[in-house]
Amino acid sequence: MKGKALSWLVISVCGGLGLPIRSADAVEPLPASRRIAAEIVRTLTVSTDPPMRMPTDVAVDRAGRVFVADGVQNRIVRFTSDGRFDRALSEAGGRAFKRPVGLTVDAADRLWIADTGNSRVVVLGPDGKTVETIDLPAPAGGRPVNATDVAVTADGALAYIVDSENHRLIVRDNPSRGVTFLGRFGPAIGQFEWPFMACIGPGGYVYVSEVIGSRVQRIAIPERWAGQEAPPGGFGVALGQLYRPKGVAVDDRGRVYVTDSTVNVVQVFGPRGEMLGALVDGGGLPVRFRHPMGMAFDAEGMLYVVELGADRVAVVSLRGPSSAASSPAASAPVRPKGERP
Repeated sequence: MKGKALSWLVISVCGGLGLPIRSADAVEPLPASRRIAAEIVRTLTVSTDPPMRMPTDVAVDRAGRVFVADGVQNRIVRFTSDGRFDRALSEAGGRAFKRPVGLTVDAADRLWIADTGNSRVVVLGPDGKTVETIDLPAPAGGRPVNATDVAVTADGALAYIVDSENHRLIVRDNPSRGVTFLGRFGPAIGQFEWPFMACIGPGGYVYVSEVIGSRVQRIAIPERWAGQEAPPGGFGVALGQLYRPKGVAVDDRGRVYVTDSTVNVVQVFGPRGEMLGALVDGGGLPVRFRHPMGMAFDAEGMLYVVELGADRVAVVSLRGPSSAASSPAASAPVRPKGERP
């Protein structure tokens, strides 16, 4: 990665369309062209003691097992493919988890865990056994690494680790175990203001949400054109703007789904940053989530949305019956967080 220019695209700091989506009492449906049909078909939660509390991220393997970062309880919760609580994972490599925040499953069904409080990334095999632990020392003169998420390329060669506190990405070459770094503090393209979550989409593009920067940036592979900066507009609560973006997921067509934990909706943007719309119910009103965080798609195209404020994961069908069914961002095959070949 060193010495190679990367292209960047700000895909979600767009001028608002004048359609407020902040109010929970909104009675006006979105325009038909901005509706992406969606329906919450089930929820995943833990009712046994201790219950799941303030979860942050989710990942799904090819067997349909669902993993949820339950950082308040210092564990990872696993559900079976039919939504039943299976088990809790509380340690790896002989060391207890400490506030794990981000998750992804790679193409080999290995679970990558951003173990935030321990400044490390843990890799577990499909059998739940520890494959590797990656300790992340603080940069010289910097703060301890605050690893809030991790995304892995389809071939498993690179891992992009979000270091929120130091406003950068740690890019790890997995075969050699060497690391390089992308970004520094700032509002410009190629800089970050508290990056939080990441995913990888078609073509190897890396998408990173910024909580305070109120945007999502797309990073292209070396020497690939990544489009242009979206129209300026800053943050906000109107359709097409972001206030506190958290989770990001991308489907096979490069459409970017972004959770906003203040507005409590999921918005969808096109591959070049163009606004497509928001997830809506049968009446055209935005589907309201309770402090939505991380997201992931399963192999069947279901979208899993973590609701921190409801202590659960909402399983969302994008094939729901509504006038939005013909929306350009409606039903499509998708890949999980770590793009599969």
